[in-house]
Amino acid sequence: MRRCRGDVGGVGWMVGDNPVNDIDGGRAAGLRTVWINRGDGWPDGLAGPDHEVSDARAAIDLLIAIQRMRELI
Repeated sequence: MRRCRGDVGGVGWMVGDNPVNDIDGGRAAGLRTVWINRGDGWPDGLAGPDHEVSDARAAIDLLIAIQRMRELI
């Protein structure tokens, strides 16, 4: 996030493509989550991510946009 010139304000993020290891694991660690959906369905019974994107570039753009919104508040 620092490389994107952002400050997450004490909020940690987990970005990944594995619903169990990345997203559920990130949530268990107290992080916000971004799922890179590579066309697979979301597993039944697993709470969804905070955000869903199609690729890593979209995840970066999302985190930058979130930072910009924080700056406006």
